[in-house]
Amino acid sequence: MAELIEAAGVVLVRPGTGGDGPEVAVVHRPHRSDWSLPKGKLEAGERHEVAAIRETFEETGVVAVLGPALGHRRYTVDGTAKRVRYWRAAVHEVHHRDPDGEVDEIRWLRRKAAKALLTYEDDRDLLDTALAMPDTTATVVLRHAEAIKRAAWRGSGSDLAEIDAQRPLNDAGVLQSQRIVGLLDAYRPSVVISSDAARCRATVEPYVAHRDLALLLEHALSEEGCESDPRTTVAAVERLLGSRTSAAWCTHRPVLPIVLAAIADTLDIDRRRGPMADALDPRLRPGAAIVLHRAEDGVVVSIDRLEE
Repeated sequence: MAELIEAAGVVLVRPGTGGDGPEVAVVHRPHRSDWSLPKGKLEAGERHEVAAIRETFEETGVVAVLGPALGHRRYTVDGTAKRVRYWRAAVHEVHHRDPDGEVDEIRWLRRKAAKALLTYEDDRDLLDTALAMPDTTATVVLRHAEAIKRAAWRGSGSDLAEIDAQRPLNDAGVLQSQRIVGLLDAYRPSVVISSDAARCRATVEPYVAHRDLALLLEHALSEEGCESDPRTTVAAVERLLGSRTSAAWCTHRPVLPIVLAAIADTLDIDRRRGPMADALDPRLRPGAAIVLHRAEDGVVVSIDRLEE
């Protein structure tokens, strides 16, 4: 198989001053003598979302928050194929950054000036796509990480082995929960809500600890709660969607169809056809997620699947 360089980048957007519209960050790379969007190669084992945040910080000093995915661009660098995945991103924090050999100048510009300065047509197209979108808030719907199999748990000899809600993550799931910290950090949920089952709690507890947040438990997102009365799960989804705060919810494979159907019904998303319907497919692997990006008025701008 031919080598493929994987990279990630952003269209970094901030509000403009004086009502003149948003501004975007463009960076000058002296070693390439070009003006481009912040981006860079993935490190070994790194997710694209995590790389996008890291590279943005390294090149601009900005701690970014990812918004909707903008797709990818492919081209060749020194004879090797390269794929760069992009996101619209917002500014969370700004830190001082000294010029160096990678990036020696950063400019914040409105659309017309940025497009005139950018070297590559692909970057200009990405900028147009990003600026056609409003600012959004993310809701991450996460399937818990890999857990010990039910039969293995029942035969484990634990005093709690007859209580499925106490079934823990396996070793692979523990590693997944640690990787999920970086993934959630890319979207910066400030509220984390979990099924009260041990495997869901353990999936998000590393992120909660990392961000010093309170973990909110919701029995209606558990298998037991949903099986007892699916209407309570639907009601919980409707209530949780009423918040405009960035959030992460952790639930179970059997509960996901109910949760995602309730999301579609509450937010008036056509589940029969279209890219949003495809994105709401409940068949997620352990540790995978769906991200809703909603505008200030609650309208869904896009839905992304995080399945790497």
